[in-house]
Amino acid sequence: MLFLYHFNWAGTSDELREYVGQMKSIIKGTEGVKFTGLFIPTSEWHYALVMDTSSYEKALQVMKTYVKEFGWGKASLAKVELLHTFEELGLKE
Repeated sequence: MLFLYHFNWAGTSDELREYVGQMKSIIKGTEGVKFTGLFIPTSEWHYALVMDTSSYEKALQVMKTYVKEFGWGKASLAKVELLHTFEELGLKE
């Protein structure tokens, strides 16, 4: 499952680099979650941080850990999007 965290950034570019480093560190320490990258979508969102995760709960654990350790950060607005495969939903193509 892909976990897409779309957000608009209200901080500096240095603060964004720090944020991504902090998220990568938390993800690295969370079993079942892999950092896929930080992307610039062609939508109203500034960035999309993408994780490949074994479950929604694992990705939620990453987000909760970040908020607990660092607060809300400089994302002024955000949303989460989940991309499931047919297999993850118990369906065959």
